[in-house]
Amino acid sequence: MEPLPRPETNPEGPADGGMQELLEILAGQVHRTLVRQHPESLWELRARPVPFHELTDAQKAYERETARETLKLLTDQGWRIEAPRTPEADLASYRDRGEDFLKQGESLLAYDALSLGLKDYPGDLFLRQLQALALIRSGAPRKAQELLSGLLQEGHRDQGTLAPLARSHKDLAERTTDPLMRRTHLELACGLFTEAYRLNRGMWSGINAATIALLLGRQDEAEALALEVESRGRDMQEALTADGKDPFWVAPILGQAALIRGEREEALELYGLAVQLGRDRPADLAEIRHNALTLLRHLGQNAKAFEEALPLTRVVVFSGHMVDHADRGTPRFPPSLEAEVSRAIRTRLEGLRAGAGFATAACGSALLFHEAILARHGEAHVVLPYDREEFHRDSVAIRADQDWTDRFEGVLAAARRVITASPQRLDRGSVPFQYANQLLLGLARIRARQMHTELVPLAVWDGQPSAVPGTTAWTVARWRELGLRVEVIQLGELEAGQASTRPLRAPQALPADLEPRIMVLLFADVVNFSTLQETQVPLFVAHFLTVIRDLKQALAQQPRMENTWGDGLFLAFEGLVEAARFAQDLVKRVKHMDWEGLGLPAELNLRVALHAGPVYVGMDPVTGRSTCFGTHVNKAARIEPITPPGQVYASQAFAALAAAEDAPGLQCEYVGQLPLAKGFGTFPMYLLRVVEEKAAE
Repeated sequence: MEPLPRPETNPEGPADGGMQELLEILAGQVHRTLVRQHPESLWELRARPVPFHELTDAQKAYERETARETLKLLTDQGWRIEAPRTPEADLASYRDRGEDFLKQGESLLAYDALSLGLKDYPGDLFLRQLQALALIRSGAPRKAQELLSGLLQEGHRDQGTLAPLARSHKDLAERTTDPLMRRTHLELACGLFTEAYRLNRGMWSGINAATIALLLGRQDEAEALALEVESRGRDMQEALTADGKDPFWVAPILGQAALIRGEREEALELYGLAVQLGRDRPADLAEIRHNALTLLRHLGQNAKAFEEALPLTRVVVFSGHMVDHADRGTPRFPPSLEAEVSRAIRTRLEGLRAGAGFATAACGSALLFHEAILARHGEAHVVLPYDREEFHRDSVAIRADQDWTDRFEGVLAAARRVITASPQRLDRGSVPFQYANQLLLGLARIRARQMHTELVPLAVWDGQPSAVPGTTAWTVARWRELGLRVEVIQLGELEAGQASTRPLRAPQALPADLEPRIMVLLFADVVNFSTLQETQVPLFVAHFLTVIRDLKQALAQQPRMENTWGDGLFLAFEGLVEAARFAQDLVKRVKHMDWEGLGLPAELNLRVALHAGPVYVGMDPVTGRSTCFGTHVNKAARIEPITPPGQVYASQAFAALAAAEDAPGLQCEYVGQLPLAKGFGTFPMYLLRVVEEKAAE
């Protein structure tokens, strides 16, 4: 896709909705402050042009107080105040960076890079189109449709807008299980792809229009489009080759056209050429394979030859034993087994054609796994259960006769991502490792979906059972409960008679009967609560809080704990699905209530935040009620203020755990790296959607 010129902007144009809202807030706050203070001298100053620097200190204090209260009101309502920016890079660099990440299959990194570019160049059409494409590839087609619909309303009915919009409908058609809804999305996708193709004969749009026409049963239309695309593609392939340019995308498009026309052998040859030309483009090859197999399934043809011609690059999630502590009684993974375990991991990854790996970075099998992934030029994704230095002491530097530190640092430096699950270790037990392993599975499953590939769990295990959450044995059992086929490298087979278990270190004694558990935390806040008049407070209690009570009581599984304060709500759930559905039902109910008819402000709304993490659960000595304590409670509370009214934002951890459970109907769509309230830090955030299948109109 060629870079598009930056459209002209009108700096003198009308303020957008957000600016108008900000203006109204500022005006209202200034008025309220002046009315409350109302010193006669201040009104006199405003009646005649007195410069600020000529005011007395007392007079300046009035002005500063007005400004201070206005700023506080804005920040309390979730507005962020940023210093003016100067471009960090030129426009071409931002465009290239976004395209490069998309080619690598890193849609989330692409979205973040493009978001930075749009801060410096907010009107650039190409950046906005690429951002929508990044959202689609990250699994957020509805959010992409919102962006692309905005471009259409601005008059940008070009291929760069129409083709991604069509792609979003194609993805939604694949997601739905409702036949009528699926056909509706396919019809929309076919029409948009066809319109995009007719605009400038873009081959990618044309072949997609042909493919979807075939899926809709319009064989003649599909073959006619495929022939057009093929004729143009042959000429382009020759021209690109003669000019020494990359002809990668032409081969799979021609292969898809050949499949539509029923030329299997020709298609196989062209797909083989695509694999040859795209060795460093695993994400693109996965997309090509997905499209080819979708066509073959529709045609009812045997796909084995195509599966071999377009080999799958898999995502692997890993769990395995550490090297034995020096004081271990019966050996399980002695240092003498390192070379054998390393060879076994490398052989297994070769057989799986692993392209991305997810694991912790403990000494022993986890570091060996990451080294093997990196040796294959794959993506290494590391999840540390807690703080890097403490984890290094606990799980890396555990033997005086071996130094794994350099290898640990090397893996972290080369990793595509390093995620710290918790800022500190919760206790001396297994909950942090249970949480980390659940995050690993969820993040790996999300990556596999993005790459249209399979997820394979792999373990280096001694075969001994364990009921302790977070151990390798427990993790393998958990994977199997979820229906996953687990690949196991058996330690006992590498060195007979050496398999045994070593007890975990005893957990620390916790005061006040506190219990470490992984909980789903929900914080909600009432938007515009501060505008209530004193006479409306009883109505708020009677109506607004009653809505929350009724929804909570209707839950099949009640929250473990709950609390309210004024306009705030806190609930803690043991079930992720229950928390998600309650959050979504809550914002829907509030949105559709006639608050004005009940004597309350019509604009009453909620913002809801969800996070999941290990916390201490126990009794609050002051209130005598069950509650949660810990840094993850603080994080959940900091997400709520940045959530837009009427929406549910979820943390990356919540999104990962939802993916790990493969929770039906829950869709977490990436919205970018966002700074949390009160300087808590910047983290990936997701928009939660609970999708109920309904027949399309």
